[in-house]
Amino acid sequence: TELTDHGRGVERTGSGGQKSRIDPGQVPRPAAPVSEEAKEWFTKGLATNPLPPSGTPFRVVDDGNCSPRFMRLTINQFPSTKELAGRMSLPIAVSIQPLAPIPHDEDQVALVSDHSQGPIRCRRCRAYINCHVRFVDGGRHWSCNLCGMSNAVEPDYFCTLDAHGVRRDAAERPELSKGSVDFAASQEYYNRPAMAPAVMFAIEVSATAVRGGLLHATVQAVRESVEAMSKPGATDPRTLVGVLTFDAQIHFYNLHSDFAGDTPPMSVLSDVEDPFLATPASLVCLKDKLANVLKLLDALPGLFANTQIGESAAGAAARAASLALADNGGRVVCVFASPPTLGVGRLARLDDPNAVGSDREKRLHGAECKFYSAMAEQCCASQVSVDLFCCTSLYTDLASMAAVCRATGGGVHYIPRLGQDNGSSYLRLLNELKRTTLRPTGYEAVLRVRCSAGLAVTDYFGSFHKTPEGDIELPVISCDKTLAVTFKVDGDMSGERSHAAIQCALLYTASDGTRRIRVHTISAPVTNNISAIFKSADLDALVNVTSKQAVGHCLTHSAESARQSLVHACVQMLFVYRKFCATNPAPGQLILPESLKLLPLYTLAMMKSKVLTADNAIVRTDERVYMMDRVLSLSCAETAVFAYPRMIPLHSLAPDHGVVMANGEVAVPPAMSLSGEKLDPAGAFLVENGESMVLWIGTECPPSFIEQVFGIPGIPDNEAPRLVLQPRGNALSAKICTIVDHFRQERPSCPTLTVVRQKDAFEPYHMCYLVEDRQAHIVSYVDFLCHIHSQIQTKLT
Repeated sequence: TELTDHGRGVERTGSGGQKSRIDPGQVPRPAAPVSEEAKEWFTKGLATNPLPPSGTPFRVVDDGNCSPRFMRLTINQFPSTKELAGRMSLPIAVSIQPLAPIPHDEDQVALVSDHSQGPIRCRRCRAYINCHVRFVDGGRHWSCNLCGMSNAVEPDYFCTLDAHGVRRDAAERPELSKGSVDFAASQEYYNRPAMAPAVMFAIEVSATAVRGGLLHATVQAVRESVEAMSKPGATDPRTLVGVLTFDAQIHFYNLHSDFAGDTPPMSVLSDVEDPFLATPASLVCLKDKLANVLKLLDALPGLFANTQIGESAAGAAARAASLALADNGGRVVCVFASPPTLGVGRLARLDDPNAVGSDREKRLHGAECKFYSAMAEQCCASQVSVDLFCCTSLYTDLASMAAVCRATGGGVHYIPRLGQDNGSSYLRLLNELKRTTLRPTGYEAVLRVRCSAGLAVTDYFGSFHKTPEGDIELPVISCDKTLAVTFKVDGDMSGERSHAAIQCALLYTASDGTRRIRVHTISAPVTNNISAIFKSADLDALVNVTSKQAVGHCLTHSAESARQSLVHACVQMLFVYRKFCATNPAPGQLILPESLKLLPLYTLAMMKSKVLTADNAIVRTDERVYMMDRVLSLSCAETAVFAYPRMIPLHSLAPDHGVVMANGEVAVPPAMSLSGEKLDPAGAFLVENGESMVLWIGTECPPSFIEQVFGIPGIPDNEAPRLVLQPRGNALSAKICTIVDHFRQERPSCPTLTVVRQKDAFEPYHMCYLVEDRQAHIVSYVDFLCHIHSQIQTKLT
């Protein structure tokens, strides 16, 4: 490998008709994360100080641009002309996570509430005042950094300027010194009084749910959630909660009045073809009626213990739950154990696994049942979001059901092996349901992205409802929600202006009931130097944006078409770099820009992921739809590990591995390249991608390791997936459990853990994460690099 100032050159050897090869040991791979103290990163140095990788520890100091936790640009220098933007082939885009969690050692977003008339905005483009505006005329006017409009400063906001033209109070005003700020909303931003946070749980109680353990697990998860929500300071004291249950009918419970016995008064709705609110007072104030809610939850398992009803009206139940929230807004959490077969929203489409790669594939990924799309429109109008927990291994047609989740800010949660595995699916249901109800959340949200003159928004990618006016509406937006926005250069920016800006404004109701506008602003240099643009490229943002675009392409076309579009984009970007940026490159070299040296690897990895894989033997149709839904909302850090999972050895842990350090982090072994050649038959390896974990045990793994970790001397054939990982009273077991728990705590979802033994029948299904190997007609990493190089050479000639 030759690394130059221009980028990374990977040598290909061979001559004449001999096939060229690339040394597998020399190809670029992600650097193993180093367990160390987080380094400070100052946001104002965006152009000169490379962004830290999203998956590494860093401490952000907001001194003039928003944190990369909130917004990451694909390029941190903007092209000055439309012609340059077209030539460079790099997408101009931003990945936005508006309510991203902030570590405790960083400053939280400041709340500005001293403007009685609401936040100060530009008269022309309606951008919010920010730290990049320029004050002129002695401080009596300010020039908008997006459109250039001169705006008068109100008398009560006036302040004199110093010798450098900076307001003397700038450091004391967060809106003039920080890249991110929350403005307290004035009355004009209220369509109605701020809604109280509300959640309506819809729980399946059919015989399938009872026998499979879903009812018991759901009751436990809901109980822990409402108890946590009821603690002082945990949420708004006005928080409302309701519970309904369903099988072939829908059962409503009146929790307002204290009741004798174990069960509150129940109203049964038999007409699931036209669901309505059988008990208008279905919601209660949690603070006042916690005891009644807990009493009902404790009674449910016994109440339906002997049920013989096997059918489910999950669609009708979700609709009825949304009607209960219609006047207030809030969140529906619907948990079901069998596909909806009765009532509105019943699903009749049959699975067609052989459609992958055929003309039928597009229909399989699209909604056939229009009920859920219509319900999405109704829910958006009443500010209701829907989360669906699908806990069945039967084909459900999640493609139809997911429509209501994507549009309303909810999500699809797919847990198909509940009651059939080693218990990690129960843990996932418990943790994901609790996180869904407890994580920081905004309500009644409206998002708008603005940009400097010369730039224009072209498209949005993610899960949301887009209004005809171009606003993004979300009844609920969680701290995990991420979307991507693309731009084009539609005017000359090469004049006097040195920087261009992008501003994201999110109007939302916080969990304490206050209405706020969160504003993130990022300003980056404008340049006519294409090499500088490539040098400023951010791989994490690029992978996040292109993966969301690929899902959109897959939904409208096919997985094969999405794979081809990814390869074409990768080739085009690297071709442009070689043609316009590399200096005297050797003909036998694949030249990769340092900033994008891992682009081919992540492109190949996404092609082999369960979202786009050509191998329908390793992914079910519902699972693929669920993965699409997840990718549409994943953050930059989560997308990176989803595409290229982390694999570590467990059989050779150092003394400090699996130990909690002083900073709260857990030391883990360095990650390995994802190739089967790295799997030692005498070892044990853990692979995780944020969605699932696989603990691979080699056939020659010492019995002492298996005894310490699993408590048995050996693993019977094909029984590994049922093995339970838990502390066994020894150091090795404790270390591995600590590492697994640490990985789970790092992720928004709670990854399931499956144990796989080498050469067992289940191994091929679970080891699809070895993305550097050849899989299902998709080439290996080394061969893919050869293919990329060949395509670039063809374009050059």
